[in-house]
Amino acid sequence: MAGVQEAKRLETGRRVLEAAVSLMQEEGLKALQIRTIAAKAGYSVGSVYKHYPDVDALIIAVNSLTLDQIRQRMVEAIREPGTPLDRLKILARSYLHFAVEQPNLWRGLFDHHLPGNASIPEEHRTQNVKLLDLIGQEIAALNPQLGSEMLSVRSRTCFAAVHGMVTFSMEGRFIGLKSDQLEQELDFLVERLALEAG
Repeated sequence: MAGVQEAKRLETGRRVLEAAVSLMQEEGLKALQIRTIAAKAGYSVGSVYKHYPDVDALIIAVNSLTLDQIRQRMVEAIREPGTPLDRLKILARSYLHFAVEQPNLWRGLFDHHLPGNASIPEEHRTQNVKLLDLIGQEIAALNPQLGSEMLSVRSRTCFAAVHGMVTFSMEGRFIGLKSDQLEQELDFLVERLALEAG
């Protein structure tokens, strides 16, 4: 009997999270309200709260899945043989492609802010680090003598630069680039950063 109840509990949690992901994907962060998620999942509001203490916890769970999707896409993209510089360019393009194909999921990562002094859960922070590690591996291959602290700084710099270009372009800012220019300029940016790292 306990096994059946646990299976039902897990199924409820899975469906609640699926509903939240679907809402984020379709309508963006603003759509993630407990009542809306409960209705989409086919459960009561109380059932949602049994799995997530508040909407912020649920958004973090959605964003964790998004980070995992981005990382998996990047890992798949660099499976082909190539130089570290080639792989850095591929990582940047993979990030761009995800943002273009899943704009609401991508924006949810950066538009959500925890209230007050709440800190990001360690598991979520770890997922961010894993994403940066993919970049760091290639930068380290270009310059094996780079110390761990400087490698971390360069990885963050590379990600921030690529993210900035993608963000300005996705938001249609005047300094953003058109899609046909963006990939080419991402390659240029990554190459310049890689030369500095080497």
